[in-house]
Amino acid sequence: KKRGSNWQERDMGNFQSLQLTEEPPEDEEEDPFTAKLMSFEQGGSEFVAVRVGRSTLQAMNSREVLVKKWPSPLKYQYYRSLLPDVSITLCSSCNRLFHTDDYELLVLQKNCCPFCRKPAQHL
Repeated sequence: KKRGSNWQERDMGNFQSLQLTEEPPEDEEEDPFTAKLMSFEQGGSEFVAVRVGRSTLQAMNSREVLVKKWPSPLKYQYYRSLLPDVSITLCSSCNRLFHTDDYELLVLQKNCCPFCRKPAQHL
């Protein structure tokens, strides 16, 4: 556990996680998403997903959070857009993420999702 931080990092061999153990400080510098991204961009070996608790997720801006709704028994997955100026669209059929402009253009051209081929009228 990092000193003075509420984030606990775990390395389980096949995967690594960062988990919130208590309420995070309101300080912008303690944003775990930005911190992990910066460490990755500065020569980190591989990207590691950030895990947060329910209260942190509820406190996030809903425009920056994308939800992949998987059928039971799978759990929902939540993603935070670190570039809020870049619009992202989630296909409700295949749960793939696309740049909105690309997705809309391909749906208009092909009349279906570019990945799962579900007809546009059912998207």
